[in-house]
Amino acid sequence: MAELNTTAHVSGYVLASLMFHHFNRNSDVEGFLVGGIKTVAKNSITDSQMDGVQVEYTIDIQKHIPCSTVHSFYNYVEINKEVLKKLLSCHKEQNVIGWYRQRRNTEQVMTFRERLIHQNLQKCLSNQELVFLLMTSSAINESSSTHSLEYAMYKLQGSCFHKVPVLVTNLGIVDQQDYHASSIACSSVGYTRVVKKLRSKYFNTDGSLKEVCRINEMSSALQEELKETCGKVEESERSLEKLLDEVNKLRKTVKEKKKLCMQTLEEKKCKKPKTDENVLLCQALQKLFPETKMLQTQTISLEGAPLPAYTCSADHGIDISEVLPLLLADKEENCESDTERQLEQSGSETEEDLLHPLKIQMASSHSPTF
Repeated sequence: MAELNTTAHVSGYVLASLMFHHFNRNSDVEGFLVGGIKTVAKNSITDSQMDGVQVEYTIDIQKHIPCSTVHSFYNYVEINKEVLKKLLSCHKEQNVIGWYRQRRNTEQVMTFRERLIHQNLQKCLSNQELVFLLMTSSAINESSSTHSLEYAMYKLQGSCFHKVPVLVTNLGIVDQQDYHASSIACSSVGYTRVVKKLRSKYFNTDGSLKEVCRINEMSSALQEELKETCGKVEESERSLEKLLDEVNKLRKTVKEKKKLCMQTLEEKKCKKPKTDENVLLCQALQKLFPETKMLQTQTISLEGAPLPAYTCSADHGIDISEVLPLLLADKEENCESDTERQLEQSGSETEEDLLHPLKIQMASSHSPTF
C-alpha cells in the first residue's frame, strides 16, 4: 500500500519578499504562487511487507505574483476568468501551484469565502493539486515596532482542507545529507580526462555501471529463488488448511455422535421398564371372574377404581379347563357347598330365591378362591 507524504518547500527569499510586500502595503494582500511539483516514489522492503511504496509530493514555491488590490480576480466567490488570464499572462497555468493571502490581526483559519474561492480556482485552472498559503501578522508590543508572522499551507483533499508541512530552505542551513534527484553537468577538463581514463574499468559500453549490473543479476536470481520458495510455502499452507478442515469435520462428527448417545441414554432412563404379562393368570381371571374388572387390570387409581387403559380384555387362546382343571373343579365344589348351606338355613324359601343372591355375590366377588 502506497503512503503519501506532501511537503512544501519555500525559500527564505520568497518568504521575505512576501513579508516585505505585505508590510509596505499596510493592508491585506493576495496573489498567486509559482513553482513546480515533484513526485518521488521510494520502495522499501521490510520483514513485514515486500513492497512499502512511499510517494513524496514536494511543492517547490519559486516566486509569487501579487495582485494590485484585494478581490481583484473574483467577485465575492465567482472567478473573473478574463482578469485571471491577464494576471497570469506572463506565466504558464501549469506553473501556478496555488495562491496566497495575507491578513492582519486575524486567526490562522481559512474562512468560508476562501474555501469557496479555492474550489473555484481549482476548476478554472484545472489543477486539483492547488494549495493555499495563509499568512497572518499581529503586533507584539504597543508601539507596533515588532510583529509576529504565522503561516500555514492548506490543501483540499476530498471535502476537507488539510495542513501541509512547510519547510523554509536557506543556503546556510541546507542539509548535506539531502538527496538530489538531478545532477549538474561538470565542464571541468580534468574531470572529463579522469572519467575517460577509468571509464572502461567501471562502466559498460552503454554507460551503465558494471557493479550495478552484477548486483541486478544477483537480485534477479534471488527473486527467482524467492518465488520458488513462496510457491512451496503456499502449497504447504494449502495442504495444512485442508487437514485443518478435515480435523474440524471429524470433531463435529464426534460431537454429534456424543450428543446422539446422550439423547439415547436419556430416553432409555425416561422409559419405564416393560414387564412381561402373565397370560395364564390373565386368562384364568377372565374365565373365573368375567364381570370383575378389578382383577383384570394392572393399575388402579387412588380411589381404587381400575383404569380402562391398562385393562386386558384380549383372548389369549388358552383353555383353562385343560390347563387348570383342578382350579375349575374346586370352584364348582365351593359353589355347590354354598348353595346347600343356604338351603339348609332357610327351608321355606324356594331354591330359585336362594340361588339369586348367590349369583349376585359370585358376580361381584373381588377375590378368587384357589
